[in-house]
Amino acid sequence: MKGILVDDNGNMVISGGHVAIGDNRTQLAQHLIGAFTGEYKHAPTLGGNARRMIAGTPDPFWAGNVKGQLKQCHIDVERLRVIDGGVEVEIKTKN
Repeated sequence: MKGILVDDNGNMVISGGHVAIGDNRTQLAQHLIGAFTGEYKHAPTLGGNARRMIAGTPDPFWAGNVKGQLKQCHIDVERLRVIDGGVEVEIKTKN
């Protein structure tokens, strides 16, 4: 999926005086997983709640629920798991 690229601070990437366009599946997955439910007002049920999940009691259905949300955003995930206080995501590559 192609879209506008942003840096780690959420600012648009500018390249050669133009907004950079490229594969943004990784950054979309990061935003969704890190978002709390209700943070996106246009889609109030969307949000991975990763910070709440990492800091609290692990939800056994969390990975499946987040994979479903990512699939709704056209991002196919190979593997999603919580490790060492973080989240590991492996996005399927398009052939």
